[in-house]
This record gives sequence, C-alpha cells and structure tokens, in this order.
Amino acid sequence: MAENLYGLLAEFDGPDELLKAAKDAYAEGYRNMDAYSPMPIHDLSESMGYDKHRVPIIVLICALLGACSGFGLQYWVSVIDYPLNVGGRPLLSWPSFIPVTFELGVLFSAFGALIGMLILNGLPRPYHPVFNVPNF
Repeated sequence: MAENLYGLLAEFDGPDELLKAAKDAYAEGYRNMDAYSPMPIHDLSESMGYDKHRVPIIVLICALLGACSGFGLQYWVSVIDYPLNVGGRPLLSWPSFIPVTFELGVLFSAFGALIGMLILNGLPRPYHPVFNVPNF
C-alpha cells in the first residue's frame, strides 16, 4: 500500500481555511505542495512558497539571444560574407540593422515565454495521480 501512496489530499470549506493550511504546511517545512480551487485565491501561491518568478529571466535571455543573433546575421552578411559598398556608406551600417535586430528579439522572447512557461509548469501533463481520487 505504501508503495502506491502518492500524497495526501484535503478538502476545505472555504478559501480562508485553505490559505491558513497552506501557510501552516509551508511553515512546517513542506515544499512540494499543490492547491486546486474552482476560483482564484489571492496570495495562495505566495503562501505555498511560489514567489520565485523565473519566466521573466528566461524571456530576457531569449530576447538578448534573438537580438544578438539578428545583429550577428546582418553583420556576417554585410561585412564578412558579401560586402557591398553602396553609395560610400560604411559596411557596418548599424542603424539599418535595428529593425531586424528588434524583431528577432521580440520573436525569440515570445517563444521563450511560451516554452519556458510550459516547461516550468510541467505541461503538457495528460495524467496526474490526483485524478484517481473519486471526490476530486
């Protein structure tokens, strides 16, 4: 029986009781917790210790990576691989590189936000052991 035990499940009458129980469980040292509610409960995630937000860092890193790759691609093509001197302009004409650099930064950050959110939330998860509980 103990080898099939996944965790404990509790039901509360209202959001205040759930919030108090989550705070007490976190204070006792439990860190691997989850709470399900049919409505959003303010401060529930903070009381369970989910105050670290890692998605903005992932988005920033992806945006910088996209901007650097966009600028690097244009630099490679315009200066190293196929330099064309048109009208006496310098080969590294960075003002003309701004639109592509910005757009690739936005594109990479959007993909980073989506993929980072899915990975950090553990999605997609088609099955969870809590679905076996009849009252859930």
